[in-house]
Amino acid sequence: MSEPEHARVQLCGRFAFVVADQTVHPQLPGRRGRLLLAYLATHRERPVSRTQLIDALWDDSTATSAPATLSVLLSKARAVITPARIAGRNTLQLILPAGSIIDLEVATSALHQAQSATALQEWRRAWPAALTAMMVARRGFLTEYDDAWTEPWRAHLDLVYEQALTCYAEACLNVGGTEVPGAERAARRLIERSPVSETGYRLLMEVLAARGDTAAALAVYEDLRRTVRDELGVDPGPAARQLHNRLLHAPTDI
Repeated sequence: MSEPEHARVQLCGRFAFVVADQTVHPQLPGRRGRLLLAYLATHRERPVSRTQLIDALWDDSTATSAPATLSVLLSKARAVITPARIAGRNTLQLILPAGSIIDLEVATSALHQAQSATALQEWRRAWPAALTAMMVARRGFLTEYDDAWTEPWRAHLDLVYEQALTCYAEACLNVGGTEVPGAERAARRLIERSPVSETGYRLLMEVLAARGDTAAALAVYEDLRRTVRDELGVDPGPAARQLHNRLLHAPTDI
């Protein structure tokens, strides 16, 4: 009995469409053919209208010929991606074989698992899920394209990445041992990406304190205080202030 033919779609990083371990996206008709399939994969949970596709993939200067061109692109794409298929006529939906994978969905699902485990303080369950979300999301969304419809998804994936970094840092910190350096790297990356967000600073303070370097942790708080005051004209929030106060009054052998 032959193995079922699964599909794998990569939307994070450079676009790829793989069926039964064979890359088929080079056979798609040009840039717009690949974007057509990427758009349908991104929105595969619900049908999209032809008008919606045309608005996303064509600009005003080429919109007149868009309906006919779309029909040609759909015909060619359908021939290439079997056993995956594009269902419908007036509305269209990408249907993938059971067991297929879209990496954007993998990142989102893994983040939800990591956040759930973090809320329950199940750190060893949170760690691999956060790592998966982080490794996928950090590639960015369809990095070779800059079409307008990709921008909200790029912002969404950036948020997934930052939230995964947070869960990963917390999990590494609480698992402890050899995972603590991972918490420090993730915390520093959060600070680089969002210099006025307190999350990275607080995690870095916790990491440094766990290593016994209270002075360095307090210095991180001063960096936070200066940054938010200079950029936002405010003081750090209560969570950061409470952590700072705890470190100030901690035993010297922390």
